[in-house]
Amino acid sequence: MSEDGNNPVPDATLVARAQSGETEAFGELYERYVDQIFRYVRTRVSEAKDAEDLTETVFVRSFEALDGYEERGHPYSAFLYQVARNVLVDHYRKPAEEQGLDDIGPLVSTAPELERRIVEDQQVRAIRRAMDRLSDDYQEVIRLRVLLSLPTAAVADWMDRSEGAVRVLLYRALKSLRKEVELDGHDG
Repeated sequence: MSEDGNNPVPDATLVARAQSGETEAFGELYERYVDQIFRYVRTRVSEAKDAEDLTETVFVRSFEALDGYEERGHPYSAFLYQVARNVLVDHYRKPAEEQGLDDIGPLVSTAPELERRIVEDQQVRAIRRAMDRLSDDYQEVIRLRVLLSLPTAAVADWMDRSEGAVRVLLYRALKSLRKEVELDGHDG
C-alpha cells in the first residue's frame, strides 16, 4: 500500500520487502503491474484465456526469481517485461493444440454485421502479416507505444534505450509498417 495515500511505495522498497518474505509487498507489485503485463501479453496471443494464463505464469516466474533480482537502474516493470517476453517465447515453442468445432464462437447472425466483420478481419490480418515482416525491435516498439499506449519513458526502460532512440525507432517502425501494408494491399 502507499505510505501516506499520495506517494506510492517505490518498487525497489516493495521488492526488498518481498525478498525478505513479506508476501503482501509482492501482492502490491502484482496489483500495480498485472493489467499492464496482461495487455502486453494479450497483444501477442489470440485468446484472452491464453493471455490470462501466460500473465499468471509471468508473475509466478517473477516471484520465483525474486531472490536473485537486483535493482540495476531500471524499474521493476522492465524486469517483468523481460519475464513476459521469455514466457511468450516458451509459449510459442510448444506445439499448437487443435481446436474443436465446439471451441469456435457463434456465427454472426446478420449479413451486414458479417460483412463488416469480414472486412475488419481482413484488415487485421493484413496488419499482422505486415507486422510479421518487420524486425523484432519495430514490432516491440509498435506494440508498446501504439497498442498498449505506454509512455515513451516506460518503453525506453523496457527496451533499454533512450527516449530519443525510442521516438526514432517508432517513427521508422510505423513508416515501415505503412509501406508493408501498402505492399500487402497490392499483392492481393
